[in-house]
Amino acid sequence: MAFGSRLLPLGLVLFVGGCASKPIDTGGGGGSGGGSGTGGSGTGGSAGTQATDPEQAVADDVLGVGEGAGTLLTIYDPAAATPGRTLVPTALAWNPTEQDELWITLREPPSDQECVTGMKTGCPWLEGRVAIVQGAASALSAAHQVETKKDANAWHFMRRPSSLAFGSDDTFASCGEARTGNYEDESVPFNGPVLWSADPSIFGAVPPADSPTGSTHIDMLHESPYCMGIAHERDNVYWTFNGDAGSLDRYDFHVPHEPGGDDHSDGEVWRYAAGLLARVPDVPSHLVYDGERSLLYAADTGHGRVVALDPSTASEVDTITTYDPIATHALMGGATLTELVPPGMLAAPTGITLYRGVLFVTDFDSSRIVAFDRSGRMLLIGYTNLPTGSIGGIGIGPDGRAYITERAGGRVLRLDPAGAPP
Repeated sequence: MAFGSRLLPLGLVLFVGGCASKPIDTGGGGGSGGGSGTGGSGTGGSAGTQATDPEQAVADDVLGVGEGAGTLLTIYDPAAATPGRTLVPTALAWNPTEQDELWITLREPPSDQECVTGMKTGCPWLEGRVAIVQGAASALSAAHQVETKKDANAWHFMRRPSSLAFGSDDTFASCGEARTGNYEDESVPFNGPVLWSADPSIFGAVPPADSPTGSTHIDMLHESPYCMGIAHERDNVYWTFNGDAGSLDRYDFHVPHEPGGDDHSDGEVWRYAAGLLARVPDVPSHLVYDGERSLLYAADTGHGRVVALDPSTASEVDTITTYDPIATHALMGGATLTELVPPGMLAAPTGITLYRGVLFVTDFDSSRIVAFDRSGRMLLIGYTNLPTGSIGGIGIGPDGRAYITERAGGRVLRLDPAGAPP
């Protein structure tokens, strides 16, 4: 693992669980920051007053530098959008085919209710939803138009969603933290990623009358139980964080079926790094794919680190058990897994996104945002001053600002650095 000269000794960057009272010197000129903002929800960073490289400049622009604290602004509040329901946002993504449109996966808090054979209907406490926020980056929440959509068979096809990622041709994929998509007393671990149309006339609409599944999904494969994260590579190829096998699974849906169909026979799955990653229940482990370098970055929450997977060095060594009638279901050995950010710098990394060559990672335990370059060099820490165990998914909006899901308050927030125009 390679570190740049801006990284301080470990004892100076171990910030988990406490208040950041000491400035963090990243070697760019001695600037420091961090503190409370308006209403106790300020943000701040610590870095040099002048960036000496492009990645540092990006981190400074997104997280802010200097003595002042930024502000967290509410962009979406599910309590206001869906009164009477307690919904938790787990992930967010910007729709690439629509201007300034933010999609957010929502799920119910964990439930001790059983979903077992003999129930006459699905189990509604397992049903996930998607909130679609128009104009998310251009106005505050009071001015947003929000539509919440739920598939008619969400208890199976969007069960406890942990993540979503947009793909090609106006599609997106989601996956959920569940062992099975069916009744929980069945033995088969039957769950995995789902492909959807992002067309509002299809997703969340009334299923076709002849649909054998009572859904509007356009593909699904079932080899990643307890799926904690998902990322798009190309075409209909996606990566997932398999929390059951502790692996990174690569899927190719190939040609989608008709909305609500059930023909998955052309799908393929390859499993990498089996047993080398670890899930933390109820804390997503997000992924991001770097198309420029053909690498997958993963928040390995259970091991407190960020890893990079290079699948090009792998070869097939065996097959894996599959519950779909697909020809390719391979176990891959020999992939290069690099520990990009080792344990100790982050306690429970959860959200991750790649923006202009910089990895922005959220730490669930400390509720901070940390920026790294792609070699693992720490650039900057953003202090949200939210309670520990608050933040999860992260994305950078079209305005170049960081948007995060807040588990504790059930909101999506925007980080406005100190001195940034409103």
